[in-house]
Amino acid sequence: MSQEPDERIVQESLAFYGQTLDWLEAHHADYAVKAELDLGADERLNAVWKLSGQSLSLSRTLLALLADGYTSQAWPVMRAIHEANRLLGAVADSEEEQIVRRWLADQQVKQSEVRAAEQREADRISKQMQEAGLEPLAHHVEELSRVIYRRMSKAAHHQRSVVDEAVDAEARTMIYGPDPRGERRLEFAVFAGSLLQEVLIKVGDALSLLWGPPFYRDHLTPMLERYQKMMDALEIIETARRLGLAGGEQ
Repeated sequence: MSQEPDERIVQESLAFYGQTLDWLEAHHADYAVKAELDLGADERLNAVWKLSGQSLSLSRTLLALLADGYTSQAWPVMRAIHEANRLLGAVADSEEEQIVRRWLADQQVKQSEVRAAEQREADRISKQMQEAGLEPLAHHVEELSRVIYRRMSKAAHHQRSVVDEAVDAEARTMIYGPDPRGERRLEFAVFAGSLLQEVLIKVGDALSLLWGPPFYRDHLTPMLERYQKMMDALEIIETARRLGLAGGEQ
């Protein structure tokens, strides 16, 4: 079985993710300079800018690991990215005063508190949609976020299912460094794409708050559409692989 097709897709995907981060980082860095942001001020916009940067820097770390061929070792970083994204969303929410104040005071904000804030925002949006005669959000956002976070937490607690990912039973060894399995690297590249799409949405929303509403319309919306096309293509490839319609003998 040749791994070359999988590796080509992995490299092309990582290059696309890198370009997306380039775009986000450029707008993020530009704001601090042009807005003459006081990086020491206890202000919401300052917290939003810093947490946006934290998400972006962790995303760069994830891409570096995947580019070097690491797979299961990247789980803790992916969990940290998800945590940063969720905290960023809560801090950027003008209805959430306590969370941003606690973060600015260097106090811990638990993920359970962030999920609750996320659910409150979803409830407000649903109410507004109902008042406008639209169908409200169907998903329980807090529970969905908890499920995603629970999966990533397995790695942080070294649960067996995650540790087993690095075991090569046939060779009777563990994978200590870069993963030689092309199909496994592709799986992580596809999953990373979904997580980095979350980064694009959360950091993009934060940049819209910083730069103002036109940023969302003129800059973020085209990027979201471009990114979704990439994710749709990866989903087709992944489905074809599961059905045995991609890869194979070369």
